[in-house]
Amino acid sequence: MPLWYNRPQKGKARPAWAGAGKPGENAVKVVDLRNVFTNCNDELIEITDSLIYYAEEKVEEGHPSLFLLEYNRVLKRERVLANYLLPKPGCVEHFFSFPNEIVVVMESGGSEAWVMRVDKRTGAEKDLASLHFMGDFQQCLALDELHILFFTAPDESHTDLFREYKKLTGFSRVVFLYDLEEGRYYYARDPRVCGSLTGFVPFSRCGVPWLLVLGPHGSEAEKENCYRNMRWLGDNVCDSVWECPLHDFIVAVKNGEERAPLELLLSAGTAGLVRYAGEDENALYFRARYFPTGDQRICACSKRSGRKSVAACLNLGPEEKPARFSIDPQGGCAYRITENGDDRHVTGVLRSRVDTDYPGELGKFVTCVDDRFLIAQYILTDGNDSFEFNAIYDIETGAQKSYECRCAVSGDTVVLY
Repeated sequence: MPLWYNRPQKGKARPAWAGAGKPGENAVKVVDLRNVFTNCNDELIEITDSLIYYAEEKVEEGHPSLFLLEYNRVLKRERVLANYLLPKPGCVEHFFSFPNEIVVVMESGGSEAWVMRVDKRTGAEKDLASLHFMGDFQQCLALDELHILFFTAPDESHTDLFREYKKLTGFSRVVFLYDLEEGRYYYARDPRVCGSLTGFVPFSRCGVPWLLVLGPHGSEAEKENCYRNMRWLGDNVCDSVWECPLHDFIVAVKNGEERAPLELLLSAGTAGLVRYAGEDENALYFRARYFPTGDQRICACSKRSGRKSVAACLNLGPEEKPARFSIDPQGGCAYRITENGDDRHVTGVLRSRVDTDYPGELGKFVTCVDDRFLIAQYILTDGNDSFEFNAIYDIETGAQKSYECRCAVSGDTVVLY
């Protein structure tokens, strides 16, 4: 039997729709997948207006198997796209969804990984590759349907190689680009790409794929500590954000260029901080903070024009109660949450007009759908097990409903699983 064997597809009970509470239950779409999500290894891949893609891992006839599934929200039907035997027990799957395909990377933390590309319409396997690399798998990111960035860290088997690599490059980890179509590796050489905390965010600008390269200096606490020690460190401890067309980035890596054509978008020296916060269809959002005054803002960068502006201030007045701010990275919305006795008060500060109390017993604020349906999460633990509860609270009617399950929100859709 080959490593990946496409098993006969088996159907399961169809998922059911659920309402959010009687008044207004049709205003928010709640899709309940709990009757088919049967274990903690089930994972949502993508939620669209008409389809939901998800994966289920289970053992069949003694073999670990992976199911890729599609749920049609219009027809209310589930379809098994593909079913494969996993290469080994304990594999971790990473899913990346694109308009026509799903890219799956499987790894078990060692020096090998398996990559597969699946057609969303037919479930056909387009590419399948077994990769072997230097060091232990650290993380991966599919930039598009054909190009995946891999990051590896030193391991016992490659200690000497990593030592020599660091002497030559100064990098403590390896970053390489894998081309699925070519079946080739290309090692990145740009220090901005190989930095230990570098992050990447693919996005679309006027229909053209672009890439953000995020270069934060440590955690927020570490950056603030640098400010407190600025007398010795100077003003050269920077957070930086670069951008460039995705095609240009890929070409530069493949050509072995030491400097990719990255343009500096935002930066903050030792006295400040800038961190990626999310995006919507029009703009990229960043949280900026200036340590000397405590000033904190959300800055927007237009995807079309590149114009930068202050989208919201995250500062509290002298008479205002202590608060925390919550930013929804998918919708570009931001909220201020304050305690009000046993309740919590939520105020929209960016792309939201919500201004309401909700019962504090429902848990931690997650997000708000259509400025009406508030989602809150509560985790109950006894030291051994944890139980997750998610509640939907109708601001207009006060109706509320809690579910013991996981929850994901996309647009006006709440998925329970």
